Amino acid sequence: VPILVGLTNAQRHDWTDPLVGGLILLGLGLAAVFVFVESRTAEPILPLGLFRIRTLAVSLGVVFLAAFGFFSAIVFLPLWFQAVQGASATQSGYYSLPLLAGLIISSVISGQVISRTGRYKLLIVGAMAIMTVGLFGLTHLQTNTPLPIIWTWMLITGLGIGPTLASFTVVIQNAAPVAQMGAATGALTFFRQVGGTVGLAVAGTLFGTVLADQVPIKMAEAGVPAQLIAGFGQAGISAGDLSGVGDLGAKILAILPEAVRPLVEPYIQQIVSGFDEAFTVAIATTMWIGVITALVAAAITLIGLPELPLRRWGGSAEVAAAEAEAAPLIAFD
Repeated sequence: VPILVGLTNAQRHDWTDPLVGGLILLGLGLAAVFVFVESRTAEPILPLGLFRIRTLAVSLGVVFLAAFGFFSAIVFLPLWFQAVQGASATQSGYYSLPLLAGLIISSVISGQVISRTGRYKLLIVGAMAIMTVGLFGLTHLQTNTPLPIIWTWMLITGLGIGPTLASFTVVIQNAAPVAQMGAATGALTFFRQVGGTVGLAVAGTLFGTVLADQVPIKMAEAGVPAQLIAGFGQAGISAGDLSGVGDLGAKILAILPEAVRPLVEPYIQQIVSGFDEAFTVAIATTMWIGVITALVAAAITLIGLPELPLRRWGGSAEVAAAEAEAAPLIAFD
């Protein structure tokens, strides 16, 4: 929590500020305490011995990185549809269906491929490459980009994300000791969720910073007078106050003092156009985080992930023998 709060505060404070750097250091210190306690607990929440298994350690790191791009796309793109395209919350959900469709389709297909071939390494690396291509396409997002092109990028991104969600469950359960399979699976979910949360905090900080920098630039390019742009800052109106759902022009006029509205109203279309351009640049910039982390995750998978033979149960006799070894037989009268 301190790390996430510190990353979020970076939008408004310097990295050396105690509210940013201080909280991040506090979070790292608490993480060190957590590891120390877990290493000396008989029944730890997260058995540290799992990290000695190379397959598990690499898989958890890759899932952590892959979640950066997935969570950023699934959160920030609907915001863009609402703020720039004027879509409602329901419509933005419909517009996100190509991403989810690609994710579902590739998840099912990857599971079938792994079960039939027993191989997963090249499939995961290929999925990361596809995810990188899709997110790279989204870095070129513009206010006038046709929806079919955006949906194509989202579909490609989803096709890359799906195997990373499905395959690593098989990989980790295949490599973990049977007695710790539940803990290993839980760690996978934990690292995916934490990776997404940290990724959103980093992307949110980058988004807020880029948006604040781009708003005056894009408004000036749209023809808004410099005195009017400076007036927004003097009135205490930030880029964050302008983001959100609804009629942006009406929102701006409602925020301003009544005496100033007649001066601003003739330029309201240019102001809205400039803000939409700045918002789009900020959204596209956040996608670079997913591109970079997906490339790193693909490299780690290619270099560091062993491809172990999948566990297979050959028949009822083998299953019965395994069950008899795992638990004592209990007879009931």
